[in-house]
Amino acid sequence: MRDVAQEKTSYTPPDGWARCALTDQEIVALVTGGNEAAFEGIMRRYNRLLFRLARSIVPNDQDAEDAVQESYVRAYFNLGQFKGPGGFASWLSRITINEALSRARRKSRISALDDCGLDADGIATDARLQPDRVAMSDDILGLIESAVDTLPQDFRLVFMLRAVEELSVQETADILDLKPATVKTRFHRARGLMRKTLTRRLGSVVPRSFYFAGERCNRIVEMTFRRIAGRDDEAQ
Repeated sequence: MRDVAQEKTSYTPPDGWARCALTDQEIVALVTGGNEAAFEGIMRRYNRLLFRLARSIVPNDQDAEDAVQESYVRAYFNLGQFKGPGGFASWLSRITINEALSRARRKSRISALDDCGLDADGIATDARLQPDRVAMSDDILGLIESAVDTLPQDFRLVFMLRAVEELSVQETADILDLKPATVKTRFHRARGLMRKTLTRRLGSVVPRSFYFAGERCNRIVEMTFRRIAGRDDEAQ
């Protein structure tokens, strides 16, 4: 009889982990069974969500990337603490929120326009020519992102998940450990604050803000595996 557990441990989807169809629980089982590469399936699946979640807490993209990488490293070495079978996204999100909050407390929030990478008109000075941005004005995109940054943190977390990541009320409630009614209230208030700044500039542009492209996704995966390898070497 073939060793089914061993087969699962060595299995890699033919199209790569970016399009992995396995469930979170199945991937976790592969990783804990010895297939380190399977963790890429988790990272590819949750990179954008965790980046946007962290970015709603820390003041810039680099800090958000660093928070996500550290969260993955912590999750990898603590997979045994995840009980399952459901709720993996919430478990991973809470690790990221805690890491981002810790970083935000250690680093004072930047408020000056120059430090935010915006000019006097609120236009991003470090704008990049990216596929999803070709059809939109950089000044509007910069205004949206800076307006989100000005929201109170509790509102910002909900707005990032509901409007930018486009999660449902229940999904947002699960991730933030809130009641659905609280999510609705905070989202309503966040939108009201945003309208004062953006008026009619919300809508289809919002889900495309805080751009998350393949390059950033690949970088997070690569750096996380480097850190995991480093931890493994230290343990030997």
